[in-house]
Amino acid sequence: MAESKKKTGFFGKFLNVLSGRPEENSSEPETQSLFSSSSKKEPVDLSFVKNFTASGGKFLYCEEEKDAYEFLAQIAKESHLNSIFCNESNLQSILQKAGIKVLADDVKSADAFCSSCEYLISFNGGIMITANQTMGNKLNDLPETFITVARTSQIVENLRSGLTGIRNKYSGNIPSQITTIKGPIKASAPEEAGGSTCNKEVYLLLLEDQL
Repeated sequence: MAESKKKTGFFGKFLNVLSGRPEENSSEPETQSLFSSSSKKEPVDLSFVKNFTASGGKFLYCEEEKDAYEFLAQIAKESHLNSIFCNESNLQSILQKAGIKVLADDVKSADAFCSSCEYLISFNGGIMITANQTMGNKLNDLPETFITVARTSQIVENLRSGLTGIRNKYSGNIPSQITTIKGPIKASAPEEAGGSTCNKEVYLLLLEDQL
């Protein structure tokens, strides 16, 4: 997949570092400081992206909403997706603006699955989802291409923070099937992440909250 255009600000800096390119108009020491945190804790946003991409997940940062349309159209083209299943109205609108055929009632006929998530877990790069996103389907029963659309405010430090957020959000009506998914690369330690790899193409489109 082609890389996104150069972004400005914090996300632009660490995306350039991850790709091996220095940021224009910035000194090398400043760019490297994003990773030289021997005395400072690494920002949760940066840690999440590094861990998510290390697991084989495909990360796409959307500085503007139109970026999401372009990325989704590109994903559909390069992965030969004729239709994407999605039952969330706000995401259906984004998919339709990307020129993608949306299915809302027949997941087995779709080439890909698109949903929101509950949280993005920084320490392991996992996407926390529940039955609210999968509608009770097992991951193995969903299409091989899994697309998540999330907001920057959904990045939290660890599983405990995510679970606490779910308890507070649903106030006693906690959804079932809480899990975290990552890319197809197996973790080195079984307990790492507290989540599961899922042998799928996992894309994450991350939007700023003000979009």
